Amino acid sequence: MPLHLLGIRHHGPGSSRHVLDALHDLKPDIILIEGPPEGEAMLSWVAHQDMKPPVALLAYVPDQPQQAVFYPFTSFSPEWNAIRYGLEHKIPVRFIDMPLVHQLAGEAPSAGEEETVPEAIAEKEEEQDVAAIRRNPIAWLADIAGFDDAEEWWEQQFEIAHHATGVFDAVTESMTALRDHLLPEKSRREVIREAFMRRAIRTAQKEMYADIVVVCGAWHVPALSNMPAQKEDDALLKGLPKIKIETTWIPWTNDRLSFESGYGAGLESPGWYQHHWTHPEDNGAVWLAHTARVFRRNQVDVSAAHIIEAVRLSQALAALRGIARPGLKEFNEATQAVMCMGDNIPMQLIRKELIVGHDMGAVPEGTPQVPLQRDFEQQAKKLRLKISNEPRSLKLDLREDQDLQKSVLLHRLLLLNIGWGQTQYTSGKGTFKEEWTLCWFPELTIQLLEKAPWGNTIGFAANAYLEHAAVQCTRLDEITGLVSKALPAGLHSGIRMAMKRMDELAAGTSDTSLLMGAFIPLVKLSRYGNVRRTDLETVNIILQSVFYRITAGLPMTCLGIDEEQAAVLADKIREVNQSVLLLDDAVLKDAWKDTVFAITGQTQAAPEVQGCCCKILYDAGTLDEAATAQAFSRALSPGSEPAFAAQWLEGFLKDAATVLILDDKIWHIVHSWVLSLDGDLFVTVLPLLRRTFSVYGNVEKRKIADRARHAGTGATHVLTVAGFDEARAARILPVLTRLMGL
Repeated sequence: MPLHLLGIRHHGPGSSRHVLDALHDLKPDIILIEGPPEGEAMLSWVAHQDMKPPVALLAYVPDQPQQAVFYPFTSFSPEWNAIRYGLEHKIPVRFIDMPLVHQLAGEAPSAGEEETVPEAIAEKEEEQDVAAIRRNPIAWLADIAGFDDAEEWWEQQFEIAHHATGVFDAVTESMTALRDHLLPEKSRREVIREAFMRRAIRTAQKEMYADIVVVCGAWHVPALSNMPAQKEDDALLKGLPKIKIETTWIPWTNDRLSFESGYGAGLESPGWYQHHWTHPEDNGAVWLAHTARVFRRNQVDVSAAHIIEAVRLSQALAALRGIARPGLKEFNEATQAVMCMGDNIPMQLIRKELIVGHDMGAVPEGTPQVPLQRDFEQQAKKLRLKISNEPRSLKLDLREDQDLQKSVLLHRLLLLNIGWGQTQYTSGKGTFKEEWTLCWFPELTIQLLEKAPWGNTIGFAANAYLEHAAVQCTRLDEITGLVSKALPAGLHSGIRMAMKRMDELAAGTSDTSLLMGAFIPLVKLSRYGNVRRTDLETVNIILQSVFYRITAGLPMTCLGIDEEQAAVLADKIREVNQSVLLLDDAVLKDAWKDTVFAITGQTQAAPEVQGCCCKILYDAGTLDEAATAQAFSRALSPGSEPAFAAQWLEGFLKDAATVLILDDKIWHIVHSWVLSLDGDLFVTVLPLLRRTFSVYGNVEKRKIADRARHAGTGATHVLTVAGFDEARAARILPVLTRLMGL
């Protein structure tokens, strides 16, 4: 029985043409294709009118969806066209690769993993050569032919040049030489895969198919043309472990075609190959016209004359290099020289927009899906949220019911760790606005499948997942962050469980720092809930419980801490203060003021914390100008250590440039203290002062510097240093004045 082995390159348009030519000539009775047998049940969908490549056959373990493998197909993939040919001519089509029930069970390395190097080859350089040959035998052949780029060699030999006959014989001979002379030993996974392929061929022969065509990666052809005894293959395949597998079709994207997939193939330029598949006779005019269109869309001026000159240059380059027609390399060089004036940066745009492209496939409605995936797509369609691989912005007004539902769906997906949407900073006041960036990647389908065991809808799955995650939390800040993510998702049973867990952890937490870290998001939850139409009574009860634990423990927390700890604590105190003001609760405000006042009276409290608390009381009006000046005098008195004074000052003045600019009394106290320092003390405290003022804006710094220059103190203060050269200093002062904006 005739057996025809068609060795191809996965995703090669030239290979597709050769395969289609061979199929039309041979008119086989059955087509056997390298691919997972579990996917055969899904092949009928290939002929559906709504099936739009690129798509991928996704195979996964139902109980462990993270154990999955993709088999991408494009309109120019040889396997895809062989499948379509078989369906159109009603010829049986079978997948003959190693079944995934064995592969994903762990017997062999996962798809795309580097093969095991034969133990018989000892030297490191040889080992690297062997691995490289197995990964990409085309690169080895290209190197022999004198090409630096394997893609360029393959393009010239098989994609651009169309060989009517003999191409598959040439591929078979090349691969046989590589395997027999350079790789006498084979890896275990490779041997098992090829044994399964031979078993499928024998099965077709026993079923009395007269003409059998096998479409497989060129690397496997020698192993299928010289078959060993059947009992040898049966011995290899005996006792392999099994695992349950399910398959489906999912949309794929051009940028993901570069990834190694189920058969380890990646494609660097899918947009170019798609163009070459659609316009096989293009001499450059069509491609370079597309290039010019991309530049124009991005405000780069390109004329028709540029296109003409680029076409001429690419053809001249091809003639100089002795090749029949220009390829992508020649077009890129001509584009850079003529349209980009030699600049390589604009070429990055062409690579992204044209050479790779943004195509995203589509699968027909009714394609087998898990219920959770189907619910997600139905909700996205209902809410008119387009699933696309191109990033796009989405602005929502939560006062509108449709926008609120969109927000709920996106927040539920975030809770499930499915990052279709990423929240962005929203300008303006109020909590009724949200901005998102949406971008779908095929890998998100796996993340969606991983959550399928939690429920058949996004809502049920998010609730169940939230309950599970809440039970796993062991720290108050963990559960608070979880509730912060869950509340905008509009969940109910899950939130009740999370609230219960948060109350338990709050009751058992005595760490004031953790309590403060939890209080801040709780306040945001309390304010946010009104827009979300959520009952926040439980949140407010826990919030008050956490608040009073903070006020009880904070004064003691401020004692016996170092400078670094004090800086962190002072920042948290400021955040808690802002949160208390946000709540607008008079009882909580009074309790907070009492706590802060108690800290300012503790002489052993960290100086930065004391200064921070003094500023809070000053802003609240609890300390008038006289009391504030007295506090300054105590902290900055000559009897205080300069480091203590500088840290206290940092606590008061951090993020408070306006006080120095507008408050005369505070200004004169600070100004006089700085002038009172002798040279050595000034050098000691200067780094601390610099750190304090570094957070101010440039405008604020200029205003403070201008006030310092014109400050009238009633006396002249001169810093005397031994050996000081006034003449040299006078020469540099104008430069410093200009640099400081004075």
